[in-house]
Formats: sequence, structure tokens, C-alpha cells
Amino acid sequence: MKDTNKDTSNTQHPPAMDSGTESTLLREIHHELRRLREAVGVIQARITQAAPVQAARAVTVDAARALLGCGRSQVFALLKAGALSRAPKVGKTAMVTVESIEALQERFGREPTPKLKRQPARSTSTGRETREAILRMLRQP
Repeated sequence: MKDTNKDTSNTQHPPAMDSGTESTLLREIHHELRRLREAVGVIQARITQAAPVQAARAVTVDAARALLGCGRSQVFALLKAGALSRAPKVGKTAMVTVESIEALQERFGREPTPKLKRQPARSTSTGRETREAILRMLRQP
């Protein structure tokens, strides 16, 4: 059976506060809370005034691909052609300078370049005709 006569004398109760002590404690808590809010406001102001994440000087090839709207192989072709400039590698990851991406975008504008219509392939018969005409001239006595 359970013993219902437990000794509760060991449990400690906080000392009874009078209204003066309670109001002093509440004022101190309020003052500390106000100070913490001000500190949080200062930290938030620093965060909003800091440079945004997009202000990076270099991005990965995949990020450059997304910014330019082309494939990875096209980004590497632009790097090889000199239209984009490489930044130092980060580990094994190739990097592209954001400045060169922005310059490339300014050069080509936001509008896609119109595709040129293909010219029909030159007729190969003209080459044969020319060859035959030359051979005929050489064979004449």
C-alpha cells in the first residue's frame, strides 16, 4: 500500500515576497528586457546594413551557368574564349568572377540574340564542273 503520510518538510518554498520586493524585481526584469531589445535592434541593423550575399566576387561554374542561362560546357567555352575570367579555385571547384559575368551580360544585353537563317550548302557540282573544265583545257592540243 502507498504511504500517504509523506514528510513534506524537505520541500523548499520560495520566501514570501512583499509587494515592494515584487515591484522592484519586476522593474529590474523590465529594464533588462528593454536592454536586450535594444541590443537585438542594434544587431538587426548591422545585419541589414551589411553587404548582401550576392556581393560575392566569384561564383561557381554552376552558379554562372544559372546566371547566364546556358550549360556548363558553354561556360567553359566562354572561359576558354576569354569572354569570362576565372577566379582562383576553391578546393577543386572552378570559379568565375562575377564582374566578368556582369560585363558579358551588359555586352549582349538582356534580349536573346536573333538566330541567323542558315544558308543552303554550296553545291558541290560547281567544283566538279570547274575541275572538268580545267582538265579539258589541259588535254587540248
